Amino acid sequence: MAQLLLMLVVAQAPFTVRGTEDGVELADRPVGGSGFVELRFVATSTRPIDTLCGEAFGVLPVAREPHLVSRVVLSEAPNERVTWDVIAPPMVSRRDYVVRKVRVQTATSCEIGFEAVDDRLHRPEGDVVRLRSLRGFFRFEALTEGQVRVVHQVHMDPGGWLTPLVVEQTRQRMGLEWVKRLVAGR
Repeated sequence: MAQLLLMLVVAQAPFTVRGTEDGVELADRPVGGSGFVELRFVATSTRPIDTLCGEAFGVLPVAREPHLVSRVVLSEAPNERVTWDVIAPPMVSRRDYVVRKVRVQTATSCEIGFEAVDDRLHRPEGDVVRLRSLRGFFRFEALTEGQVRVVHQVHMDPGGWLTPLVVEQTRQRMGLEWVKRLVAGR
């Protein structure tokens, strides 16, 4: 099993840097079997790791997360949470997903992995479309002189009839907005 996982990691394409906006570097890479790329956002912040980690884990009010309409906590432990979220991305109908987040924190770092899970009890309502897939992580690492490296990596297939050509810019803007809010504390 470990060899298979290692082969999958090694087989991934490298990221291509697409540019930097407001101090946030955007890169992407193809994902086998998907028309949607994996996005990576990298920045630095002077905010404490505990604060960044708490906000990315979702312990603060939902108004802080861009495009989040509602969140229902389905289960919660100190470092694991399952939520049912509804988002309103620009220019497309609302999307929903049930996501499991796991947080691993040390004195100098924090990583929050997340992945959508199949939950047949919490189905999309009305014209809301279920995401086909969602996975990624936030990583916060202490640097020198009070700086923290912030990395957000995400692959998402928004579901429905949307093609990458239609939504790739929106996905990039949403991720960029999220990281800029985290870094600045807005």
